[in-house]
Amino acid sequence: MTTEPSGMIEEAEARRLIARFDDVERRYVQRYGPSSQARVFVLMEELVTIRFALLDAAGPAAELLRRQRQKVARGIQRLYDLSPFPEGPPPPVRILGGNPPVIEFDRAVFETKYASAAKSMRSEVVFLEEWKPEPQDRPVAYMYVVDDESRLRIWTRPFRMADLILGRNRATVAGVPVAHPMLVPERLRVRAAGEITPVFSDRVTGAVVNLKSGHFRPAPPAAAAVRDACAAAIGMDPAECDVLTVPPVPDHRPETAPPGSSRRPETAPAPPPPTPTSPTTGAPA
Repeated sequence: MTTEPSGMIEEAEARRLIARFDDVERRYVQRYGPSSQARVFVLMEELVTIRFALLDAAGPAAELLRRQRQKVARGIQRLYDLSPFPEGPPPPVRILGGNPPVIEFDRAVFETKYASAAKSMRSEVVFLEEWKPEPQDRPVAYMYVVDDESRLRIWTRPFRMADLILGRNRATVAGVPVAHPMLVPERLRVRAAGEITPVFSDRVTGAVVNLKSGHFRPAPPAAAAVRDACAAAIGMDPAECDVLTVPPVPDHRPETAPPGSSRRPETAPAPPPPTPTSPTTGAPA
């Protein structure tokens, strides 16, 4: 996938793009299983690629790509629904008022684990309306939060999609693994948090977003906070913001959690080989 404009996409090219991703998905399902993170990786790359392709498509090609976008987004959401946040000790947060509710991270835990490193990344955290993302040659994502004032903040260091989904090469600052509370050090409060991939040419017009913050664990209704923040900041059409949600731990979503508790570490499958891509569309070869 490339975020550089590539000229108008015709219907035949759109069909080839979809067919190549379908083939890669079938092979990954056979090798890693129908519910694997490897399959999520392929579908996420397809969704982002299609979103960019739609910037250069019209007529039948655009209609075909729009239908595929909806299909792929539903497929990813079904896989997310099979993977709620891990059971075990909840993160050190408390749920405040609001709709969607504000989630506040424990100050004592933050000062002990993250405060010093958060100062080092302050200059790399921007509001959405200030952000000028750089073109990339493969899908990338960025950490974000919607703060308690409903403004979307982004850490501008990109993550490769494979690293993000498969749990490889976790980002650190000053030797500390970066966590979402580090984006809101002043009040430690958010309405939503996770990762965002912008869709843009000369400006950001859409996004693919998730709510996969293990430190805040926002519930599915937080998707509305993301869409509202994007609309308020840059006038983004809510229909252009794909938000993928994560179900909460069944019957275990307390109003408060004891300080010092932590998320159970996740495990990831063996990483799949890189997906070969076309130099023009970014589709798997």
